[in-house]
Amino acid sequence: MRLLRKCECRYTLNQSLETCNYCNHAFRTAYPPKFSPHDKYAEYRRRMKKEAKKRGVL
Repeated sequence: MRLLRKCECRYTLNQSLETCNYCNHAFRTAYPPKFSPHDKYAEYRRRMKKEAKKRGVL
């Protein structure tokens, strides 16, 4: 299966390209990560966000 990848200016199916020939940005996956209602790490993310807000990082 071929995955759609994108950079700052274009989309591609070519898996051999690492950077765009037009804008020289790296290609990345164009799809969002999968959502799971049974997220194992949600508690840790909320805790880290709360600590970051306390420290003034966010």
